[in-house]
Amino acid sequence: MDKKIHLEIIWWTITAIVIVLVMFPIWSEVGTDFRYHNSNIMAVFIFMVYTRLLFVLRHTYIAKNSLMKIIFVIMSIPLFIYFMDRINEFQTFIDDNGDTSLLTQYSDRVANLTKYIRYEYLFFAVAALITVAMMPFRMILSLWRTRNRGTV
Repeated sequence: MDKKIHLEIIWWTITAIVIVLVMFPIWSEVGTDFRYHNSNIMAVFIFMVYTRLLFVLRHTYIAKNSLMKIIFVIMSIPLFIYFMDRINEFQTFIDDNGDTSLLTQYSDRVANLTKYIRYEYLFFAVAALITVAMMPFRMILSLWRTRNRGTV
């Protein structure tokens, strides 16, 4: 197999493993009944994928694909707005209702889990926001390099 195929398989496997490891404490206690479940998974996913593209773009299939780079630049705008909104909503919810309100129906047995959820969600959501903000600059730089120098 091609080197790029191996790297893609490895990266997608690592991404899936990280998502499972990060979400496992939440899934083991409350299942998917968590209010920010989908946006949490999306934040971890976007952070992993965009970080990989920011640092090892030349080893991916989109390295020479100008159309995909333009799509990443355009998609960064709604993703940035989405994560800003989700972080704001999450933080407002925590400020108004407190940490324990995240999992009210589970009460005492998940006191430590609420702290984990808060820190984990904020970490990955802010990290995803930062990588989404950096992506257009990286893709534009790569487009310029591809056009003018023939490199990525």
